[in-house]
Amino acid sequence: MASFRKRGNTWEYRIRFTDPETGKRKEKVKAGYKTKKEAQIVAAQIEQEIFLGNNPILKKKEFSVKDWLEEWLKIYGGMCHKSTLIARKNYINKAIIPKIGFYQLNQLKRVEYQKFINQLSERYAKKTVQTIHSIFCTAINKAVELEYIQFNKFQKIQIPKDNNIEKRNYLTRDEVSIFLETSRSCPKHHFFIASLLLRTGIRKGELLGLLWEDINLEEKTISITKSRSNYGIKEPKTPSSYRTISIDNTLLEEIRDYQKWQDKNKVKYGINYVNSNYVITTWNGTPMGTFGINKVISTIVDKANLPKISPHGLRHTHAIMMLESGNDIKIVSDRLGHSSLNITTDVYLHITKK
Repeated sequence: MASFRKRGNTWEYRIRFTDPETGKRKEKVKAGYKTKKEAQIVAAQIEQEIFLGNNPILKKKEFSVKDWLEEWLKIYGGMCHKSTLIARKNYINKAIIPKIGFYQLNQLKRVEYQKFINQLSERYAKKTVQTIHSIFCTAINKAVELEYIQFNKFQKIQIPKDNNIEKRNYLTRDEVSIFLETSRSCPKHHFFIASLLLRTGIRKGELLGLLWEDINLEEKTISITKSRSNYGIKEPKTPSSYRTISIDNTLLEEIRDYQKWQDKNKVKYGINYVNSNYVITTWNGTPMGTFGINKVISTIVDKANLPKISPHGLRHTHAIMMLESGNDIKIVSDRLGHSSLNITTDVYLHITKK
């Protein structure tokens, strides 16, 4: 662990570590840096070199795919968001290692990797296979950077197209009517969740992150300033995801009705009610999580005997209905919080033309 101190007009770093050969503690010290930040950057690089150089697995420079992926996760996993790290671990441990983990990293051939990708395509959707391939290539690129292998031979690999019909993750106009009608017969907060997602097109995480202060009933707007998941609160997906969207009178009345429901529950359950400022809660005030939202939408869809869709499918539905109603695609893109107009065009225009 590095420590820093200012000596005169310059900064010094001091790194203490254990020599793997002797087991003795050592120090590496260097001064002369103009700023603390400059010293921190250099110290971080030195610490990484020390760790990699002292690691008994990496020191061999001949190790299996499994060894490298596990070490890569240990060293660099903390540099991404917690939910991203969990997803990477799942794909690596469940999809990659069981199939090609036994290969020596420098001996895995492109043709063998292509066979692996082909096998994945028989089990997963193309988008999932692309995600797994991207994770693997990211780890391989780091191995190249550290000179454990000469180059990444797995770039531009061919990912087969989906053999089955593309899964539809949105509702038609007729299905929307059935969906809303069915949701009205469900618990109050279930109906509200379904309607809010459908009428605003916000993401699931943005829904979970809503506080009552984000809703302006006078101005008829909702401000998106954060995202929440089971792993905590974070910034919205992209800078353009920070946005304020308008709401119609129907949703406005539903929000007021939902507020009254929460207020009644506060009185009804008294000290057993969980007081929070989150909009989306259960009957006793407990803020809902991602699984809860998934379950709500799944239950309504099953009850209505409609095609399976995810909460994100209601976002798709909202965008499609706006476009089919004649709204300009730029307006739709801004409302969804897309980082570029191309994303909106690529995802939705081909659907509205069907």
